[in-house]
Amino acid sequence: LVLTVMTLYAMGILATRLFGHRLLLHAKADIDEDIIRPFGTVLDSMFTLFRVMCATISAKEAASIDFFLHAVPAAKFAFVFFMVSSSWTLLSILTAVVSENMISTTSRQLEEMKLTAFEDEREAQAIRLIELFRDIDRTGEGLLSHDDLCRYLEDDAKAADAARLCSVPRRDIMAVVKVLQDEDGSREGVDMQRFVECLMDLATPLTEKAAMKLESRIAAVARTVASLSGSVEALRRESRPS
Repeated sequence: LVLTVMTLYAMGILATRLFGHRLLLHAKADIDEDIIRPFGTVLDSMFTLFRVMCATISAKEAASIDFFLHAVPAAKFAFVFFMVSSSWTLLSILTAVVSENMISTTSRQLEEMKLTAFEDEREAQAIRLIELFRDIDRTGEGLLSHDDLCRYLEDDAKAADAARLCSVPRRDIMAVVKVLQDEDGSREGVDMQRFVECLMDLATPLTEKAAMKLESRIAAVARTVASLSGSVEALRRESRPS
């Protein structure tokens, strides 16, 4: 819009000086005022050029333009330049507005669809992973150990399927079980459902939500440590001889 107004303003000044003030015409030429009137002032020239640009020009304005183009053939170059620049300006503005609206609308719809389908996709992925690792749980207790997983992933086909479903390499899958097993202090293994949940989150980039979750777990551990320290100190005081 600003570019359109600036173009009309610049061309309006030029048209007023050349046609309205008769700089391109003979000073003593007898010209009807109706021919000069569409370009008498800058505002009149801007309005006339705007109507030309929108193809809503009146008969008197068309007669005035035809007169000046016939009287000053060189003015045809300026007229062609104005028509091309104004048409491209309008086309660019229209294209930009329509494209921006389409892009914003499409992005908003895709985001809504992504949020709607997130839980369903996550549940389906969890089911596929459980089916994939079910052969490891020989006892049927839903436990998964690091050694059993290493033996399972020695099969290249199974390792490729696991990496494809988890979107992480084989070594990261084994590292998850190792970390969970060390965290629980269990030699038998880790819960299959917990392992699958951690595995699905492993390929997700770090977000503010994940950072907040980590801070919450750190705070919970700190509170547990403080509570245990207080209990140990209380027992120490009680164990001292009177």
